[in-house]
Amino acid sequence: MRRGERLVANALCGLVLAGMVTAAQAYEHRRDTPSVGIQIQYGVMEGGSDWGESFGWDGGIAVHLRNSMSRNSAIGLSFEQQRFACVKLLPEDIEEGGDTDFLKMQTLLADYFFYFERPARRCYYAVVSAGFYRPELVDEERLHPDQPKTVNVRYPGENFLARLGAGSEYFLSRKFSVDASASVYYLRAPKLDGLTASAQFAIGVHLYAGR
Repeated sequence: MRRGERLVANALCGLVLAGMVTAAQAYEHRRDTPSVGIQIQYGVMEGGSDWGESFGWDGGIAVHLRNSMSRNSAIGLSFEQQRFACVKLLPEDIEEGGDTDFLKMQTLLADYFFYFERPARRCYYAVVSAGFYRPELVDEERLHPDQPKTVNVRYPGENFLARLGAGSEYFLSRKFSVDASASVYYLRAPKLDGLTASAQFAIGVHLYAGR
């Protein structure tokens, strides 16, 4: 190979390698990079407890705070509010003549994220979380169409829950991504027998600080 051809070949290889490095670094964030995201959720109750049998699909919202610990991991806090529509009367409603309309849960979770293919434009992650939740059993009643609703709320008591999930981020720019995830929550309903699970699907956006 002539000297000129070698120079051209080396230059092309250098450009390709530089492009690969640039592409790999384009969506990578340094250690201690904070970020915030918001998602809308849709979930359902399942499991062997009365809650799993009585509550079905409904919507919710979540706010996520994260901090990068390394190239492939992050820790975070999640604040969520999720509703579950009542599809079957609770035993306590049958006994007391009540009529619960929905279950509303407020949760606070500590999260650990592990990322796969982190520098890529589309990356995947697994998340493990633990925290506690505050449930509200809400009964909305309107005695007359012209009157406002009467809202009765019962508080069964707080308890702990755990979450396992997986998701994907697609970066529209270095600092902004679309974040979609699916999670399973495990909890024990207060004063009820049986483990209750909740499946939730979420999609939203995530904003990163820093350069």
